[in-house]
Amino acid sequence: MNNSGSGRVLVVDDSDTIRTLIRINLELEGFEVQEADSGARCLELVPGTDVVTLDLLLPETGPGGLDVLRRLKRDPALGRPRVVVVTAAALPEDRRLGESAGADAYITKPFEPVDLVDAVRELASRPVT
Repeated sequence: MNNSGSGRVLVVDDSDTIRTLIRINLELEGFEVQEADSGARCLELVPGTDVVTLDLLLPETGPGGLDVLRRLKRDPALGRPRVVVVTAAALPEDRRLGESAGADAYITKPFEPVDLVDAVRELASRPVT
């Protein structure tokens, strides 16, 4: 792979291990990466972010992944970043819910890091609409 990534990515997952895996792979591709372990922290950090990788199964102590996804896509103050859902919610109805809420890409765990990097790179290269 070449270092053709650029842009700001926010990695949202309640698992330290998953966040670290995603962050390292994206940083190796040249992305600037921030991390959030909850939906609330995501909403705080997201302004100015190009792409969000978002777990749908977030802790119940704050907004859930689908709620966060809907807010990211509908609230212009949040910048309407592109969103790659990265989740263990792998049933067809889970995917439909994610896509109807605005997911730009949907990747299920376990995943190949190269597939995630490719999805982020492709979304980061799209103009904001």
